[in-house]
Amino acid sequence: MTVIIWRRKSIFPWRGFSPSQVISSRPPFTRSLSKEERREVNGHNMPTTSSPKLKSKFLRPEIIAKISRMNFAGRKISEGTVAGSHSSPFKGCSSEFSSFRPYVQGDDTRHLDWKVYARCERFYVRQFEQETNMRSCLVLDRSESMNFASGAMSKYDYARIIASTLAYLITKRGDSMAFSAVSSGLDEYFPPSRSAGNLVNVLNAIASIEPSGSTSLAPAMDIIGAKIKRKTLIILISDMLTGSEEIIRSIRTFIKQKHNFMVLQVIDPAEGELPEGGKFTFVDSETRERVTINSRRSADSYRRQFGDFVSGIENSLKNCGCGYFRFSVSPHPEDEIPEGLFKAGFSFI
Repeated sequence: MTVIIWRRKSIFPWRGFSPSQVISSRPPFTRSLSKEERREVNGHNMPTTSSPKLKSKFLRPEIIAKISRMNFAGRKISEGTVAGSHSSPFKGCSSEFSSFRPYVQGDDTRHLDWKVYARCERFYVRQFEQETNMRSCLVLDRSESMNFASGAMSKYDYARIIASTLAYLITKRGDSMAFSAVSSGLDEYFPPSRSAGNLVNVLNAIASIEPSGSTSLAPAMDIIGAKIKRKTLIILISDMLTGSEEIIRSIRTFIKQKHNFMVLQVIDPAEGELPEGGKFTFVDSETRERVTINSRRSADSYRRQFGDFVSGIENSLKNCGCGYFRFSVSPHPEDEIPEGLFKAGFSFI
């Protein structure tokens, strides 16, 4: 296949082929993109993970590097207020140019912009279809039970890494994000925003808010529900070990109101097992209640009951239309979290 180049115009016999299959030569008289054109091609300005503004021990560059091409897409699409990266739920087409975005396999090649390719030797697609941003709300359980740790990392720190990662990805995609920290009530709330400043504030809050208080998520979710005015994807990060029936009822209400809901459950591996060696006294981290158990007699029964309890939560959530994934705290979050988010339904481009 050949490419005929005449002055600055190129004739590409590309119908039926992807851009990678097109044999091309760079046209003469090319120039570098202007500052405005680079901003248009690359999207809105976003600080990188190495920026001092985003300095947080819970925002891991190695995790972001693995999922830098993640397309934050929920099971359904939320109504937005500005142009974004997600197809609008409202039908319609516009011939007015909206923006550029990098070409991915499967895009309609008729929307390729060859002038941009001639300047930067990268394939970009012109966006004409009406698109909308996704509204999301991150909800982080900061109750005392999240502070449990059998190893070097607590459930809460693991959850903070997940929350920081999602906050960065949501904002990077140009989507509106709200953030809430909850325990027995709504302890912290940031209204939805797509600005980099909002991301900085959220990351600082995630890093500074420590676990405290008892677990009573349902009342906090009711308050959040009153604040949400548009269709939203709500992402709850919690161990779900207390008050699970109440929170599941609350989630059903959100789904009936046409919101989308995702639960990311964080469990420590030691919570599913009893230690070996005889009698142990266990202290509830929230109520301080004490229980003495003979692990030799109860280990198998406890393991079975805990497994049934966790499976029951998963089945109840999935049956009501809620997304679900369970994370097990590990010393290598840079491997487990990207894979977990992928399995949870967050897709990669």
